[in-house]
Amino acid sequence: MANIQLQRGQKQQVDVTFKLAGATVALDFAEPNSAELIIRRSLTGAIIDTLTTADNRIVLYSNAPDAGPNINLHWNTAQSTKLPNESITVIGDLKIANNATFASGEVLYHIRLTFDIIPEVIA
Repeated sequence: MANIQLQRGQKQQVDVTFKLAGATVALDFAEPNSAELIIRRSLTGAIIDTLTTADNRIVLYSNAPDAGPNINLHWNTAQSTKLPNESITVIGDLKIANNATFASGEVLYHIRLTFDIIPEVIA
């Protein structure tokens, strides 16, 4: 799988299709589910960004899962401006829990995502 490209300073959204091994359709995230994505410089490095379903930066779809994608990640311009302004590959751990509040739920799925951050030209 290729790395996901993020452009620093640009509003963007990333669609992810998550399927279970051997499945032909994307997983249906029936309510209530919650998710958290922590992006770090390295496996144990500094946190670069955190997205959650609570702040609407992660959307889990529960309808038409076979049409995919079933996960949507969001950055507005201000949020993406907080990304490092350098060409760097970073990692993110997306955890999906089985209740409306991530902190108190059992983690059902853990997905490792890799991002290539593309710097912006600053005048």
